[in-house]
Amino acid sequence: MRLNRDHVLNAALDLLDQVGLDQLTMRRLTTTLGVQNGATYWHFRSKQALLEAMADTLLTSVAAELDQRQPWHERIADLAGRLRKALLSRRDGARLFSGAFFPLPNALDYGETMIATLQEGGLSSRDASWAADSLTYYVVGHTIEEQLAASLPDGGTSATVRLAEAVDPQRHPHMHAALTHIPAPHHEQHFDYGLRLVIAGIRSSSSSSSSSSSSSSTTEHIRSE
Repeated sequence: MRLNRDHVLNAALDLLDQVGLDQLTMRRLTTTLGVQNGATYWHFRSKQALLEAMADTLLTSVAAELDQRQPWHERIADLAGRLRKALLSRRDGARLFSGAFFPLPNALDYGETMIATLQEGGLSSRDASWAADSLTYYVVGHTIEEQLAASLPDGGTSATVRLAEAVDPQRHPHMHAALTHIPAPHHEQHFDYGLRLVIAGIRSSSSSSSSSSSSSSTTEHIRSE
């Protein structure tokens, strides 16, 4: 079978699932493909270019049409949830995403949809852009933690035990009281809780900006009379 770009890309994603991001090398990929060293460079000029394409592939359909009947903040939550699921779809997906700058089609569609929807909520172009970054950072950071925990050989049991042993009920009374919640074993619930906090902050900021803008307009109108 003649080697093509999609073949290389799909093989690289499958290899990522098998060995993880740290062990993904061009040499290992060529061995998997059964081709000579350097053959993949006909399709990707460097390993970084391949990683960028892999990251963009993860975002396929993330920005597909949202339900316009929903309020803007619910659409933002939907988009954030889609991003998380996309990153979880491959081993080390969140690390792959965070380690590459890739202004490629799917990433651009995601950014455009996120910023446009935030602007519908009343945010300025600057605030919408920065809020989109904040949301994305939250999703990626949370997902990295999820995937790291999932990769632990004992499912994180030993880490939980170490934490329990390290927390002194006298010195850390509040942490001790919350000890059953700190390891966050309920990923979906934990993610949704944090996402609600982030979006609540964005909505509050949007309302404040709207009120400030309205107040400024009223003041200018009074001054002009």
